[in-house]
Amino acid sequence: MNRLLRSLLPVALFVLVAAACVPSGEPVSWEDQADVTGEGLVEREFVAACLEANDDLGSVKAKRFCACVLDGIQAKVTFEKFQELDAFIDDQRDIVTRGMLVEHYGWFVEISDDCAA
Repeated sequence: MNRLLRSLLPVALFVLVAAACVPSGEPVSWEDQADVTGEGLVEREFVAACLEANDDLGSVKAKRFCACVLDGIQAKVTFEKFQELDAFIDDQRDIVTRGMLVEHYGWFVEISDDCAA
């Protein structure tokens, strides 16, 4: 469970990092500012921050975990719900806990837990 919590909190923190890296304007979808592969800026920043936050997992495992979390979020909630999570983490960044995430964003914890299993 400790390892799972260690994996979950960095995921929560990189959500904040991903949104903070948007250079201009608030993105309104995952596809905004897509690159040649079709991945939007928020997607790219989310994965990059996730990989950095989970570098202790090893490259292949971290890539699978991060892709799984991103896919789960995109399949389960709207972009607006993702933005709400990001705003919550931004507001609570110094005190965010797994319990807080379970209470307010259980879907995020569930996705992260499933991907870490």
